[in-house]
Amino acid sequence: MQLNSRYLLIIIAYLFTACQELGDNKPVITNSDEKQPIIIVNKNRHLNIAEFWIDKIKNPDALIMNEQEIQHFNDHTAHKQKGLNYFQDLAQVYDSSWIKEKILKSFKGIQQRAFYFADGYKIPKSFYNDIKIQMNVDGFSEKTTTTRYALTVNYSNQKILPTELSLLKTSSQIHFDRNQNSALDMATPLAIIHSSKDGLWHYGIGPTSSGWVRDKDIAFGEREEILNYLDSKNFIITTAPKTALMIQGKYHDYFRMGVKLPYLMSIDEMSMVMVPQRDKDGKLILSNATVKSENVHKGYLPYTQKTILTQAFKFLHAPYGWGGMYGEQDCSKFLQEIYASVGIKLPRNSGLQSEVGEAKIELAGLAKKAKHHILKSSALAGVSILHLKGHIVLYLGEYKGEPYIIHTVWGASSKHFALGRTAVTSLNFNDYLKKIDRVTNITLK
Repeated sequence: MQLNSRYLLIIIAYLFTACQELGDNKPVITNSDEKQPIIIVNKNRHLNIAEFWIDKIKNPDALIMNEQEIQHFNDHTAHKQKGLNYFQDLAQVYDSSWIKEKILKSFKGIQQRAFYFADGYKIPKSFYNDIKIQMNVDGFSEKTTTTRYALTVNYSNQKILPTELSLLKTSSQIHFDRNQNSALDMATPLAIIHSSKDGLWHYGIGPTSSGWVRDKDIAFGEREEILNYLDSKNFIITTAPKTALMIQGKYHDYFRMGVKLPYLMSIDEMSMVMVPQRDKDGKLILSNATVKSENVHKGYLPYTQKTILTQAFKFLHAPYGWGGMYGEQDCSKFLQEIYASVGIKLPRNSGLQSEVGEAKIELAGLAKKAKHHILKSSALAGVSILHLKGHIVLYLGEYKGEPYIIHTVWGASSKHFALGRTAVTSLNFNDYLKKIDRVTNITLK
């Protein structure tokens, strides 16, 4: 029996489409006009595992930069682009008028963008007046201020103003505390250059950001003592998104990925490290503590495409945390932690991250087709970060002619509620391909 040509074409078309997973690049939502959550981001389950993307790379274990090249890259970021503060480079004396100007600039900035408390009530003018008094900006008795040095002794929220209160732009934006500048892991070095009127807060310059931290979260030490701690030649790097810290066998806190700690020895499945603590007078003391050996690596991980993708996918489905709120990460902190595990130090915010190094391609003003062509020819999985206004992502590669990324994203739109987590999406998610303005390769050239 012969089939006529019309039916034959239908069968061929069916067989062709049946072999493909259609709509892989679109989150699973209904056709309803009502706004809805995204539960499943990718129909194709394989997109959500690092090995799927690693397998597409010709030589995933090839070293992108060695330790000396990474140091050169970091030096360029710190000294040429001013995106990092090396502890050893921080001044031992600062001009008091500069400190006052810096603090007041941040104060005026938040006044212009934060109008509500977390309970929905409007922030009264008297609140800001009281905070300004508490900031003690008229308390400088000398033209210069001598720097004091400290290490954080636990996970610490760094604030723009010296208060724990959440300050919101709108009453509904409870997950975006405009007063949250960043979050600092234990053992973060700070140059303390001012203190609040009540002495409960200190204003300090950190590795990638400046702001107010609570007195109880830091311990003061000598500059050389802290330098020796930071420059330990025998060290481990935390490689898990969260690594529990045990002191005297009891849980104390956790580290996020990419924290460097002096290493002492291994005991069974645990590694002994040295961590900062404070005595009753707030002075620095160093204590022994333990972490699970499976969550750390002796020295930095090698900088390869495989390493970066493996580290990135450890965050898959982790919740979004603006400025480190809730002990989580936002888009730029996500990248900062991943690259820290190989020794690369990225600036804190997305704009500065996209400007690191010299291997950048400007995309602003180009058509989507042109941008896609540039990505296909110049971007590398695990090496390229893509910037768009207010956001930054890690490039994964292509699948079925579609560029894909992994990113920690809020990602709300008129059609769906916030994604609010680390996810693999097409670059066309929320029309990002149209919006990206720069490709930055984390390489020397």
